[in-house]
Amino acid sequence: MPVYKIKKAFRLPFIAVTILLFALFVTGMAMGELWERILTGVLFIVALVISVEVSEREFKTSENGLQIRKFFRTKHFVWAEITHLGTVILRNKAYFLLTTTKGFYIFSNLLQDHTLLLRDLAQKLGEEKVEAEIKNYIAAPRERTSLVVLTWVSLIILVALLLTRWLAV
Repeated sequence: MPVYKIKKAFRLPFIAVTILLFALFVTGMAMGELWERILTGVLFIVALVISVEVSEREFKTSENGLQIRKFFRTKHFVWAEITHLGTVILRNKAYFLLTTTKGFYIFSNLLQDHTLLLRDLAQKLGEEKVEAEIKNYIAAPRERTSLVVLTWVSLIILVALLLTRWLAV
């Protein structure tokens, strides 16, 4: 049963950003202003929630159907329950819409091996449920690197902030 998760190239630096935000929050609690404590606390909580979501999100395919796990919830679908697979592409960002009898689910090309997932879904669902754009996308996939680069830049900025803070003491 193949498992598809968010790319490690995004996941790992984002978790590091969350840890560094916590360190900045703790440092701010010891010697910072009130506005700094509030700001770093809010940023840390938001980053923590996103980190947990990013770490927990996964798609699993099997002969029987699809399983989607996100934020401590798991949804199971047999192939007959999935009614449509479509896509919207904006430059290098691709969003995929999976419509089921229980609702709809959106995922992006930030998933590791997302083209393999799309190929597997298209094969299991058949021609009538899959948009032609999906087949075009599988033939020429796009990689989303801007979010990964921004996460690494954030990580570098936070390291610089913490070093500046600790060296100033």
